[in-house]
Amino acid sequence: MDDLKQTIANNIAFYRKEMGLTQVELAEKLNYSDKAISKWERAESYPDIATLVQLSKLFGVSLDRLVSNKKKLKRSKPLIALLSGGLVWLIATAIYVILNMIFPGFAYSWLSFIYAIPVCTVVLLVLFAIWNQKLLVLIAESILMWSVALCIFLTMMGSQGAFYIFFLPIPIQILAILWYCKLKTGKSKIAFIRHRVRNKSEKNANNTANDENTSHEN
Repeated sequence: MDDLKQTIANNIAFYRKEMGLTQVELAEKLNYSDKAISKWERAESYPDIATLVQLSKLFGVSLDRLVSNKKKLKRSKPLIALLSGGLVWLIATAIYVILNMIFPGFAYSWLSFIYAIPVCTVVLLVLFAIWNQKLLVLIAESILMWSVALCIFLTMMGSQGAFYIFFLPIPIQILAILWYCKLKTGKSKIAFIRHRVRNKSEKNANNTANDENTSHEN
């Protein structure tokens, strides 16, 4: 029984972190207190079967996966990201080879690798957004903006004023960083306020229960 509790504890903590959720955020989704989540992850207790089913749906895994320790949990997301990005670069390499075979001495075939940067970034951006990795989304958005500017600059290379294209991403980059900071700050404040309110409610409930016990004893 202790082994099962520890397995469930490890799996809940693992999938929670994979989704980028804090204990408070997971508690809010389940209508539990963050103290309950903390106890689950410390293997001091474990959820009932209905909550386990709810957790499995939230994490996008089977119930058997959530309670089983037959296989070690693997971090597959980095591998998926690497394979997806690698596929883009494979296609870019194929295009480079084909262009040089069909048009020997083509001076701009190397641009296929430059264009692969924003394409690869778009693929990763979609994955990061699905996985709710806000910091990685910000990084991917930044790389996408500057790499698109680079592609335009190299394509227009030789044109007068082509360098000015790099001024366009600057305000967008600033806005993206400010928006990310706002999201993080807002979430932290909301979580802190809810945590304070929940603790106060629990304290009041405990005081009420103690008063009732005292009155019964009298």
